[in-house]
Formats: sequence, structure tokens, C-alpha cells
Amino acid sequence: MRKATSLFLAIFFLLGCIAGCGQKKNTTTNNPPVVRDIAVLTLDGEMSGLTADQTRELGNTVAWMDRDLIKNLNKAGFRAVLIKNMHEYKADMGKLLIAEVERFNAGNRAARALVGFGAGAASLDLRYKLLDEKGGTLAEWRDGVGSSKGATYCAETLNRKAVDKITSTLQ
Repeated sequence: MRKATSLFLAIFFLLGCIAGCGQKKNTTTNNPPVVRDIAVLTLDGEMSGLTADQTRELGNTVAWMDRDLIKNLNKAGFRAVLIKNMHEYKADMGKLLIAEVERFNAGNRAARALVGFGAGAASLDLRYKLLDEKGGTLAEWRDGVGSSKGATYCAETLNRKAVDKITSTLQ
């Protein structure tokens, strides 16, 4: 019985090694990818109805969203830079993405933890505007999402969708 098991393992290992030794396809191209510059500006929007705790949660969410969006844009082949206000933008920074918070609900962490099933869900609605270097509008759209996992999960989903939209718009 031991010999049969050892023989089976040896054959399995040998097949695994042989299967991994196939020729690798050449994936390099003669045209290197074009680096596209883009500046990102996030605006909090009109949030006067929020409490101090909700405002702090929105600030934390937007800060996380900005870092994640820059990371995702860079992964997609952009050279992204975050700016804090419109006065920082210069035409040599490339395109400009403005993301403005339209609605924000931080949800309730206690309800999410204790009840589950969508109770205490967070939601985030954004309005996007993609501008060219001269200020012309390339694309405008709205998007929103809710999550029972919290506001950063909302931001993560919106960032992923925004990168897809920007990439398809600029192709």
C-alpha cells in the first residue's frame, strides 16, 4: 500500500513539473504603454445636515477613498496625483477628475455588528466630472452604492467603477 501511494505521489509530482515547463509566450510588445497623467480632486459637497461624528466619518472615508483611487489609477497605467483644491491644478498635470460627494450615510456600526443582514448599512453617492487639460468636459456621471460592510467598502466599489469608466473614456 505504501509503495502504491509513493508511486502515485511521484507520478503526480512528475506530471506537475512537466506541465509547468511549457514554453512561455512572448507578451512584450513593440509599443510600450502610454503613461497618461491625471489629477484627482475630491469635494465634500453640501453636507450641512451631518452631525459632527458623521462629518468626521465622511472625512475619514474621503481620505481613504483618495488614497485608494490614486493607487487604482496608477495600477491602470495612469500617473495620478491628488490635489486638495482647484487652484493647485495645472494643465501639465493632464486630465482632471473631480469627484463630489452628493450624499453620505455612515450607517451604524453597532447595528452592522449586532444585527447584520444589511442593518446599519452605509451609502455613498458621488458625482464625477472628467475634464481635459483645457477644462472641456470629457465625461460626466453619477454613481452610488451601499454596503453593509461600511463606507470604505462603498468607496472601494465606486473607485473601481470610476477607473473602468475613465479608462474606457480615454481609449
